[in-house]
Amino acid sequence: MPDLRVEGMSVERGGRRVLHDVGFVVDGGEILGVLGPNGAGKSTLLDAVVGTLGASGAVLVDDVDLRTLSPRERARRIAYVPQRSELRAALRVEEVVAHGRYAHGTGGSSKADQEAVAQALAETELETLRARSFVALSVGEQQRVLVARALCTEAPVMLLDEPTAALDVRQALTTFALLRRLADAGRALVVVLHSLDHARRFTDRALLLREGHPVRLGPSGEVVAPGPVREVYGVELVEGGALGFDLPETP
Repeated sequence: MPDLRVEGMSVERGGRRVLHDVGFVVDGGEILGVLGPNGAGKSTLLDAVVGTLGASGAVLVDDVDLRTLSPRERARRIAYVPQRSELRAALRVEEVVAHGRYAHGTGGSSKADQEAVAQALAETELETLRARSFVALSVGEQQRVLVARALCTEAPVMLLDEPTAALDVRQALTTFALLRRLADAGRALVVVLHSLDHARRFTDRALLLREGHPVRLGPSGEVVAPGPVREVYGVELVEGGALGFDLPETP
């Protein structure tokens, strides 16, 4: 199974260090949640790992340093799902998803490309929207398209920045179920989350950040616990204090 290894990741902006010596390993089959208050450096960390932001430190997938690879080779190993898309062109959903095939250099028209697009649309329940204009979709629907585009790369490592932030309850649960299936199939996933409840329920391990510093890394149940939550968020964790939801069981 693939693994993602991040070592000594630090970022400076405007002469000020905003991320301080962050490191972690995510094995294939595992979901790592990245947690912390607003401004903790969660999105900055993902940008640095995927290579869209200058940083010191190393990022390795299966012991291959991503800095030694071309953009296309890197895209075959690590896929990124941002919070929001900057796409404004009226492309069809299936065309946006097909952009994920850039990593394979086949132009999106080969049989393998078409099969990958169809698989990604099916996994994200977007088949009925495939001919719709991306810009006409709701924010939540657009987010699912971005996940499908990342799936289409077939990269073994996926980074997702708050993938359920704009989704309703059912869509969020469906997304977490999809992420679990992807991990169980061997992918290594890193997911930024705001909801501590979601992190403890749907991730295997968690990294807790505060002001760019790593505070705690470990099993999610140990990170989302009274002590760390009090230390970082300044609130008391109330066990069983939130509403809970599940997808209905299929007959």
